[in-house]
Amino acid sequence: MSHSIVTRLVLKDLYLLRWVIVGATVVGCAALAVMPLGRMAGYVGGVSLICALIVLNIYLVMNGVVQERKDKVLLFVLSLPVSTTQYLAAKVTANALAFLLPWLILTAGAAAMIDATAIPNGLLPFWLTVLVYLLIYYCALLAVSLVTDSMGWHATAITLGNVSVNFFIVFLLGLPSVVANHVAPTAVWTADIVTILAIELAAGAAALGLAFYFTSRRSDFV
Repeated sequence: MSHSIVTRLVLKDLYLLRWVIVGATVVGCAALAVMPLGRMAGYVGGVSLICALIVLNIYLVMNGVVQERKDKVLLFVLSLPVSTTQYLAAKVTANALAFLLPWLILTAGAAAMIDATAIPNGLLPFWLTVLVYLLIYYCALLAVSLVTDSMGWHATAITLGNVSVNFFIVFLLGLPSVVANHVAPTAVWTADIVTILAIELAAGAAALGLAFYFTSRRSDFV
């Protein structure tokens, strides 16, 4: 019975977030469509793609997790035959799916767009690394929102996340491997890019794992 309720909680959240998911996906696809149209269009499209995912990230976490906890929704949910841990699992699952679905579509779209247009395939490793960084930014912000109710920490995480994206892009563009291969006709997966991708994925998994562990042990999650 409780597993059925957990599934319904996940589906409920996805239903409530459906237009946000669709909106971010549409904006991201429009940005991808613009990118091959020229140098300036590529810049505008790339920035728009990044902004679409960042806005989706912040909206999902702040409205789907933080605001719901401020509104004491858990007090009602716990009147159902579901535990705090199950509620937390349902909340994280639904929120993560709401971000992952557009992210996967746009990441696959970016790869297809680069391969099908005049944009050099050598840029694919750079863009994939940036998009994975945005995924890790989401994981980090979600982790902070689960661990603490402090709006100060939430604001700090958002500020650091938004600013760090710019520095990360500059860092990648300064890598010799990116400089040497960004105009290559094929994608070149150098050791440094693969290492960065591995670190990103490990960091995201660790952040969510630790957040889930500590939050599930809280006695004041309500």
